[in-house]
Amino acid sequence: MQVRKSPDHQASRLQWGIELETSIPASSGVPVGGYHQGASVHCGVDAATAMPITAPALENNRWKAERDGSIRPEPNHVACEFVSPILHGEAGVAHLLAFVDWANSIGATVNDSCGCHITVGIESVIGTDDPKAVSEFIRKLAHISRWHARSLYGQTGTSRHLNHYSHPLFEDTGKRMRRLVTSEEERVKAECADQCGRGMVNFRKAFRRDGYGKFQGVVEFRVFAGTLNAKKILHHLGTVLGLCRRAHEVQCLGGFTKNKVQIARTANAVSALAYLHDYLGWTGSKRPVALGLFGALLTELPAMRAEAQRLCQRFDERFPDAPL
Repeated sequence: MQVRKSPDHQASRLQWGIELETSIPASSGVPVGGYHQGASVHCGVDAATAMPITAPALENNRWKAERDGSIRPEPNHVACEFVSPILHGEAGVAHLLAFVDWANSIGATVNDSCGCHITVGIESVIGTDDPKAVSEFIRKLAHISRWHARSLYGQTGTSRHLNHYSHPLFEDTGKRMRRLVTSEEERVKAECADQCGRGMVNFRKAFRRDGYGKFQGVVEFRVFAGTLNAKKILHHLGTVLGLCRRAHEVQCLGGFTKNKVQIARTANAVSALAYLHDYLGWTGSKRPVALGLFGALLTELPAMRAEAQRLCQRFDERFPDAPL
């Protein structure tokens, strides 16, 4: 019997953004700006009716469309990375779903060159910009993300673990994290985070500050493959928010390498997914709150889980010996 879960109200306050790498028809009417110089997305052309359709906006904040050299467009298409504004709460999730629906309407597609990146503001998770607290948070997040790597890659159903831009966290990441938390200098901490590279979780922006010294540190999950499947995207987002919340809460942290119990529970992607759901409190009776879930992320949980299980089964069929 499924235990009824309460929404995670703290997760609804987290600030996050998402990047959807796509291939869009050249006839879509969407201007695509340069790399990191995206053009505001106002409207496009419906692929079925050839009529203009207005792109969703949230409080006058619009998505950006920008080029990315890693995307391989389909014939008669152009590469386009859609970059969201900063989002949060139920309104943010609803806006994301509206934009995904719009992107599908203009004929956007994805292929194996595309990714789905989710970025979370660190201060919105831990409530401070103190370098020591930031260090502890990202070290914990690195550990638990590596423990759950098979379920993270598995829920994509693709070969994302073989992609240069989203590789698994290397063994030396644990060493970098140990130095990061023991150093007293923010400069050294930032250097250690940068040396971890841009793998499945990118820590290189964890200590970022603007020109005025204001903290803007973020973590970026690059593990997910490109998709315009709403259920898949919701599961990815819930997973990211849940892992961030768990990393902030966890007190006793194990080693960077999985222990015997974790190895047994992550023998394949399907069992690893069940372990992830239990770890975040999405299932079972250990936790009354489903970490990371609120609004549509909670109400759509049965459909999200079913889709993730289907994709993990596909992953196990394609990559039964993936070294994760």
